[in-house]
Amino acid sequence: MSSLQISQGTFRLSDTRTLTIERLALHAGQSWAFVGANGSGKSALAKALAGELTLLKGERQCTFTRVARLSFEQLQKLVSEEWERNNTDLLSPGEEDTGRTTADIIQMEVNAPERCAQLAERFGITPLLNRRFKYLSTGETRKTLLCQALMARPDLLILDEPFDGLDVQSRENLAHLLAELNQEGYTLVLVLNRFDEIPDFVQHAGVLADCALTETGEKSALLRQALVAQLAHSENLAGMSLPEPDAPPPGSSLPRRAAYRA
Repeated sequence: MSSLQISQGTFRLSDTRTLTIERLALHAGQSWAFVGANGSGKSALAKALAGELTLLKGERQCTFTRVARLSFEQLQKLVSEEWERNNTDLLSPGEEDTGRTTADIIQMEVNAPERCAQLAERFGITPLLNRRFKYLSTGETRKTLLCQALMARPDLLILDEPFDGLDVQSRENLAHLLAELNQEGYTLVLVLNRFDEIPDFVQHAGVLADCALTETGEKSALLRQALVAQLAHSENLAGMSLPEPDAPPPGSSLPRRAAYRA
């Protein structure tokens, strides 16, 4: 069974920053979600799991043979590149827009029209295959990149903030598609901003803070811990007594208004 195991790992982010993963074991067929606030090192974690960061200390053993990582940053870069390829505002009359189509983007690394058509049908983007990629909505571009990643049949798929920028319905649709992939045996890792973004199908979770993976385990157990911590924090606040107001200085009381006589 394929797995990714990290023990006492320290990964280089810059000359002065590192990412710490004390212990983590991902196994084939599992689904994981790692949650952290902005600046906690989420994107760095996704890159470390994908083998894209330098390991300074510890061990990282990965027997997954095809690892794919998708991020919102990659998506933005791809869309920008498409607009830079041909600025339609500068096209002459009759000049053709040379931007790549959705089908072109899906098959950037693996040229297989039949599989491209199958994935597009499954993700509901068949009518978009001949449309220029740069004109798609955020949800449509997200599905396009997911199709692109699946073209190579990865055995570990890492999604960095997959729901960012999507409306409620688009999030639900994407979560449903990811659940289906996991049921088919795909190993999924989601890197998210909040606990309430974790889809129901996810089995395991981890908490990231200050560029360190602090907690890992079954999702239900971690959610209970987070809830207990939140309730304890609320109770502490509720039990706090407010300081007594300062006594007004002498002579500061308002004069009594004289009675009005008709």
